[in-house]
Amino acid sequence: MTAATEHIREIIGFLNKNADYAVLRNFEGLPEKNNSRDIDIIITRKSYKKIKRALVELIDRSGWKIITYLNSDRLISYVCAKTTEESTDIIQWDFFFDTSVWGVQLMSAEEFLEHKQFNGFLYYVGVECQFLDKILYNSAVGSKYPEKYKATRDAAEDTAIVKNKIMHVLGCNSAAECEQKRGKGLLLRAFWNNLKRRPLGLFADMFHFLYTFIGNYLLSRTGFSIGFTGPDGSGKTTVIDTILERIAPVFKTAHKYCHFRPALFGNLGEVAHSAGIKKEVDRNYSDPHRGKKTGTLSSLLRLCYYSADYIVGYFAKVKSVTRITRIVVFDRYYTDIICDSRRSRIYLSPKFLYWWGRLFIPSLDYNILLTANSETILARKRELDEEGINTINRKIDCLAGKKGYTKVLNETTPQAAVYEILNHVFNEQHRKNLKRLK
Repeated sequence: MTAATEHIREIIGFLNKNADYAVLRNFEGLPEKNNSRDIDIIITRKSYKKIKRALVELIDRSGWKIITYLNSDRLISYVCAKTTEESTDIIQWDFFFDTSVWGVQLMSAEEFLEHKQFNGFLYYVGVECQFLDKILYNSAVGSKYPEKYKATRDAAEDTAIVKNKIMHVLGCNSAAECEQKRGKGLLLRAFWNNLKRRPLGLFADMFHFLYTFIGNYLLSRTGFSIGFTGPDGSGKTTVIDTILERIAPVFKTAHKYCHFRPALFGNLGEVAHSAGIKKEVDRNYSDPHRGKKTGTLSSLLRLCYYSADYIVGYFAKVKSVTRITRIVVFDRYYTDIICDSRRSRIYLSPKFLYWWGRLFIPSLDYNILLTANSETILARKRELDEEGINTINRKIDCLAGKKGYTKVLNETTPQAAVYEILNHVFNEQHRKNLKRLK
């Protein structure tokens, strides 16, 4: 039995005994095969509150780590992971309290659970409810019904349960009619329906939506960011590629990859050339250490330009992603300016650059200093000489003892380094999320 299969068995078994729930879709292969990016569960809010503490304790006790946690108005999401040197298992559990948009309820958990069934392993909702969940939500936000669920649509679209619900909530005679109308008009119709049936519940739900929206999307980060710095030949590309492959089951389309900086602003040489300040631009990017040493003033100007990109670009390209349970990965970040001055051509004191970063540069959640000894690196890649490697490694050693930095030696196999990195990140994320869940 795989770790993922065992985890799914444990969670579903726990829910069977303790919760009023049902799986919404893509449950046919469970527990041996999970055919979806996540496992969507409809559950009453009362039932979730009752099991929350025991559920978190079960995950913690089983050795799985909660690496991202989202608490929104209509769902609670746990991304759980377990890693070894050989492999990483990741499963996302989404607990939905209803189908709603901006706090306007389209279908309650109680309505879904009236039609739940049991297949011998788990409770699930019938095909009509599977279709209603998607068609009501997509119609209200003005999106098309997903083509991949066509079989569900064919089986449920013309049933009385579906037609009655669509008429009652959206005022349409059929799903096809919903798709011909504007989403805003349908959502307004649902709003008035809620106002008539449950005015206090509507305003409470809309307030809850605004409260969680501000908390999740503007003030906090439910995802995380991770940056890698190290000399050429330390194995960053292989390690990063392996990590992205390991987390792909959940984060394949939910991560962003960046190189060096957010790149909200253009290459400094290109900008200077466009402004007429510089006549020629050296575009030999295959040799990142090709530039001549710059003076203090030039280095300061470069630092200010890149810092502006890090500051503005962080909020535009990093925080906008990590706020909603996604991951941002940097191959090099500001830390590279401290460790490898030849690459950025910023020849300033490492201590000055460190404190400049502490004062002005938004920090990533995890800064991995990936390196190896000079003999190992020279055997892999000869882009730097031994002196250059040792210079970078000395700066890495200085940073390694400071808060927010983790040094990882990639001396043996990439898998060993990947395990050390993921184990560190998962443990820290789990610790933070357990604190949030108290």
